[in-house]
Amino acid sequence: MKLSAYERETIILFNETSEPAEVFTYNKRMIRKLDKLAQKFPDEFKLKSDNGDGGMTYIVPKNRILISTPKRKTATE
Repeated sequence: MKLSAYERETIILFNETSEPAEVFTYNKRMIRKLDKLAQKFPDEFKLKSDNGDGGMTYIVPKNRILISTPKRKTATE
């Protein structure tokens, strides 16, 4: 089944009481990164499921989910 770019989403799920988080994604770059992490750190990162249409679900530690502050442009940029 071919999905549009709009339909190929990434969803990060976790709550305040349970560890770990689940990451569901169609993003190929993120899938490659999570696959490498699962190979290198199998106790922390795990492939949970493949939906057969390109979407993958991974189990990841909540403390590895990060939203960073944007870098500010300097006056010379």
